[in-house]
Amino acid sequence: MIEQVTKQSLAIAVVALLAASACSDPAVPPAPTPVPPTVTDTFAGTLLQFGNNSHPFAVQRVGGIQVSVTSIDPGAAVGIGIGTPSTTSGTCLVITNLTAVSAPGAQISGTATIPGNFCIAVTDVGNLVEPVNYTIIVLHS
Repeated sequence: MIEQVTKQSLAIAVVALLAASACSDPAVPPAPTPVPPTVTDTFAGTLLQFGNNSHPFAVQRVGGIQVSVTSIDPGAAVGIGIGTPSTTSGTCLVITNLTAVSAPGAQISGTATIPGNFCIAVTDVGNLVEPVNYTIIVLHS
């Protein structure tokens, strides 16, 4: 009789364990692996004194982003930032920014952790005495 009770207890424990595992939270899927940037967008414009220009672009896959200011004419320092487009004002809601001059190589580098719409903001940091023409290259995935 003791052996029968032990077998019944074991069977009940196995059924309870299976039922509990079926009701547990699902496993979290692994984060996507970032891909190297392969898409190039080039933006050119004229920045006015006290101005703020926005250039939208779309990221298709999680991966690297590199922003390079390749020319500013006449030479000056401008603010550049990366963010998301505002749906109400048409401006760029900047996530990260810095003051940059024209130089080889990326001035902003990072990873887009989600696909979606992003933007580049180009702003006068308060030192422009005349409008400047600029070119910015964005490399993304």
